[in-house]
Amino acid sequence: MAKTRPILTPPVQVSHLYYRLTRVLVWSGITRYFRIRGLDGFDSLPKPGTSAIFISNHQNGMMDPMPICAFIPQQMHYLTRADVFWNPVFRHFLFGWNQMPVYRQRDRLADLRHRNDIIFDACVDRMEAGAAMALFPEGNHNPFPSLRPLKGGLAEMLARGGRKHEDLRDIQLIPIGLDYEHYADWRRQLRVRAGTPIPYADCLKEDGTMDKVAFHDRVSTALKKVMVDIQPTEAQQIFHDGVRARRTTELDAQAWEEIPATLEAWRKRWSDDPAWAARVTEAHRAWQSAQQAQPAPGRPEAWGQGPEDVRARRWWVRLLNPLARLAHLPTWPIAALIRQRVKKNVRKLEFVSTMRMGFAMVFLPLVWLIESALAGALAPEGWAVVAAAGMWVWGNVGSRLFGRFNDAMHILRDAEEGQAFWHDPKHSEVRQAWQNYLDALK
Repeated sequence: MAKTRPILTPPVQVSHLYYRLTRVLVWSGITRYFRIRGLDGFDSLPKPGTSAIFISNHQNGMMDPMPICAFIPQQMHYLTRADVFWNPVFRHFLFGWNQMPVYRQRDRLADLRHRNDIIFDACVDRMEAGAAMALFPEGNHNPFPSLRPLKGGLAEMLARGGRKHEDLRDIQLIPIGLDYEHYADWRRQLRVRAGTPIPYADCLKEDGTMDKVAFHDRVSTALKKVMVDIQPTEAQQIFHDGVRARRTTELDAQAWEEIPATLEAWRKRWSDDPAWAARVTEAHRAWQSAQQAQPAPGRPEAWGQGPEDVRARRWWVRLLNPLARLAHLPTWPIAALIRQRVKKNVRKLEFVSTMRMGFAMVFLPLVWLIESALAGALAPEGWAVVAAAGMWVWGNVGSRLFGRFNDAMHILRDAEEGQAFWHDPKHSEVRQAWQNYLDALK
C-alpha cells in the first residue's frame, strides 16, 4: 500500500551558512583521513557563482561527496534519498546543507513522479540563480573502480533546465574523477581529477528532450578520462592488480594520460583477442597460486612493475615513533574508540572511511575543546589562556603530525617489502609469476 508523506518543496538558494560552517569540518576531516596527492585540473574550474553541474564516479559510499565539498570552491547542491527528510529537525539541517530529496520506488509513494518533478524543478531554479549541482550519474556506489551504465536523471535535469531557461542550455558539465589508493585505509592516497566541460547542446532534441544514448556515451567517455575504469566486468579482477602496480594516485596530469589509453586497449583486446585474454587469465591465476603457496610481503603498489619501482627506504622514520605518539596523545583515546566502534558495527568496507571520518570531524574538535578547558582550569593563576591554547594546538597540530608520520611509515613499509620481494631469493617463484603476469598484460 502506498504511504502518505508530506510533499517537500526545497527553498531556492545558492548558498547557506550551515554549508559554509560545515565545509571547514569536511576539509579538516578528509585531509586528515587521506593523503591528498593532487587536485588535477582544478585551476580551470568555473568561478564561484557560475551555474554548473559536477559529475563524478561513485566508488566509496557516502565519502565521495566529501572531496567535492572540500576542494571545489562553490557550494554544492546534492540529491539525497527522501526518507531522511521526514524528520523535520533533520530536514532543517539537510536543507541548510543544500540537500534535496529524491524519491525512489522503495519509498512506495503513489505520486512519486510528481514529487520528483518538484525536486527537479527546484534543482533547475537553483542553477538558474547561480547554484552548482554535484551528481553521481551511476545512481549508486560500487566499491570496484569501474564506470557502470549511467542513469537517466542527469539527462532529464539538463533537458528540463534547457526547456525552462534558455541560458541553461549550455550550463557547464564538469567531470570529476576520484582515485583512491585504498578507500577504507587511513592515510592512504587520494587524487582528484577535474576534466574539461562536456559539450551536450547538440544532444538536445527539438522537442526539448535529450538524446540519451548519444549523451550517455559522451559523458561516459569524459568520465573515463579522469577516473580508473577497469572493463569488461569479467576481466576486472584480473586487470586490477596490474592497475594497482601502476600507482595511479601518484601520477601527475601528464603521466596519467597513459592510463585511460591503456585501460581502453586492454578492454578492446580482451574482446578481440581470446588467446591474449586466456594468457592473461592464466598468468594471473598462476601468480595468485604462487602467492598463496609461499606469500611474498607487501602489495602490488609496493612491488610496482620492476625493481626500479622500489621506493626509497628512509630507515630513520622509525626513530620518530615516540615523538609521533606524543603528538597524538590528546587525540589517541577518541581516535581509538572511533576505530573500535566502526570496526565492530560497520560491515561494508566502502562505508568504513565515511564513518571513521564523520565521527572524527565531529568528536575530535569537541575532545580538544574539553581538554583545553581542563588545561585552562588546572593551570596556575595567570596561565589559563596559555595552557588552554597550548592544549588546543597540541591536539590539532599533533593530529596532523601523527598523520604525516603514518604517511612516512606507509612509504617505509612499501620500501622494505618491495626490496624483499624483488631481491630475496626465497620469493623467486612468486616474483617470476608476478613478472609473467605483467608481461602478459603488455
